[in-house]
Amino acid sequence: MKYAWLIASILLGAAGQVLMKWGVESLKTSGAPAAAGMSLLTAWPVAAGLGSYALSSVFWLLALRKFPLSTAYPMVSMSYILVMALGWYLFQETISVQKWFGAAFISAGVVLIARA
Repeated sequence: MKYAWLIASILLGAAGQVLMKWGVESLKTSGAPAAAGMSLLTAWPVAAGLGSYALSSVFWLLALRKFPLSTAYPMVSMSYILVMALGWYLFQETISVQKWFGAAFISAGVVLIARA
């Protein structure tokens, strides 16, 4: 069950990033910065992203009860790879060879830490 808390935290954190990106891109804000900020906070994808982050934090706290911080925290870096892949899939972002190598190094590091 301890892995479920950790995986849920990572997935919800990544979902939060994607939802906030979607919300920011869907708004056509202009004018005063305060008005632009308020429209961002009231856009449902941004609000859902923030809510996803909040729920991710709850699962993170549950995971921290079961894992050493030195093991759990590096696992969060898997969200970088997940967000990168989702950015490519959902937003047609370009992923260079250099980024793929970086993702491979992150993955290798996570495997090494998880096995220690």
